[in-house]
Amino acid sequence: MTLEEFGMEVRKTLFIEGEPETPNGNLRQGFEKLFAQKLTGKLPRIKLGGGKKSVVDQFLNNNFEGISFLLFDLDAPEEKREEDLQKNKLAKQGENVFYMIQEMESWFLSQPDILNEFYGISTTGKKVSEKITLKRPAEIANPKEELKRITNGLNNKGVYQEIKHAVPLLKLLDATKLENDFPDFKRLIEKLK
Repeated sequence: MTLEEFGMEVRKTLFIEGEPETPNGNLRQGFEKLFAQKLTGKLPRIKLGGGKKSVVDQFLNNNFEGISFLLFDLDAPEEKREEDLQKNKLAKQGENVFYMIQEMESWFLSQPDILNEFYGISTTGKKVSEKITLKRPAEIANPKEELKRITNGLNNKGVYQEIKHAVPLLKLLDATKLENDFPDFKRLIEKLK
C-alpha cells in the first residue's frame, strides 16, 4: 500500500528553474503566492535550482523523500516538448516534468491586465497591453524580448528586467487563467493537489 492509501501525506518537492534571490524579492515567494491560489494548505517544497541545466541535474539527482516535479522554460514551441525531454534525459520522468512555454514571460503576456496594472501607461499614452504582438502567448518565440519591447519607453518602471520585475508580476498572476491558457500549468496543479 502507498502512504496516501494509509491517509498519510506524501511530501512533494517542485524544482523550478530560477535564482532564489533577486534584488527585488525572492522568486520562491512569487511562486508560492501563485500556487497558493490553487493549493491551499498543500504547497510543495519549492527548490529553485538556477539555470536550466542545473535545475535538471538537481531534479534527476535529488535524494528528497516523496515525489519530485520539475518546472522550467521550454525555450521552444509546444511541439518541441518531447524533443526537449529526450535532450535533457527526462523522458522516463516526463509525467513529472512541466514547462513554462516558451518562457515564464509567456505567462505575463497571457494576462495583459496585470501588465497594465504593474507598468501603467506608456509615454505615448498607450496601455502596455496595446503593444503586445497579436499571437497566443505560447506562440511568441521570445517572450522575454517581447516584454522588453512593449515596456520600452514607460514612465515609471522602465524596460522589463527579469531580476527586478518577475517576482512582483508572478504575485499578480491569476492561476485560473494560467490553467486555461497553459495545459502544462493545469497538469502541474492537478499533480500537486
